[in-house]
Amino acid sequence: MEAVSLTGITPVQMLLEIGLDKMKKDYVSFFIGQELATLTSLDCFISTSVDLQERVHCVQKLHHMLEIMVSCTVLLQFKHESLFPWTQICIKYYRENPLDEKHVFQLPVSSALVKKFYPDSHLEVWKVDISSGHGPKEAKTTWQVSTNPPVEHMMSNNTGLLSDSTVNAGIEEKMYFITVVKCSQVHFR
Repeated sequence: MEAVSLTGITPVQMLLEIGLDKMKKDYVSFFIGQELATLTSLDCFISTSVDLQERVHCVQKLHHMLEIMVSCTVLLQFKHESLFPWTQICIKYYRENPLDEKHVFQLPVSSALVKKFYPDSHLEVWKVDISSGHGPKEAKTTWQVSTNPPVEHMMSNNTGLLSDSTVNAGIEEKMYFITVVKCSQVHFR
């Protein structure tokens, strides 16, 4: 067996490699143990055939994905059926892109998942995206509703107006204004 020199930067590099391997195993164990991913889907993050800097980036990507899943679990109390597709979206993104902790993931959320937060929140802007169809016939419609009118004169004539009383009869009335409407199949000129 060949002796390893413990002088210079070698011991630090060895400790870094051991730490990276340990963290990688912990992250992979979490995703597999929670049934959020398979070993095959995580293979690009656990490869040892890349240089040390790339292995550090892979561990950072795993850490970022874990932060997203733990936040959704602890803060929003989402269950496995929501976390699984979100994990797949994150894995796909980080397979194809470099580390970017500022990337904004657009994770699909059904209204049923967040309805428990409605009564205590005083939301001022709601946005709904509705997609239908596939391929060239796919249409995406966007509605944005706000408690602030897009222009001042709308306060007086109730044009484009919705009211809480249509939804929650007897509760304090709040006015909502349609501020954005888009449809991908309709082009305005």
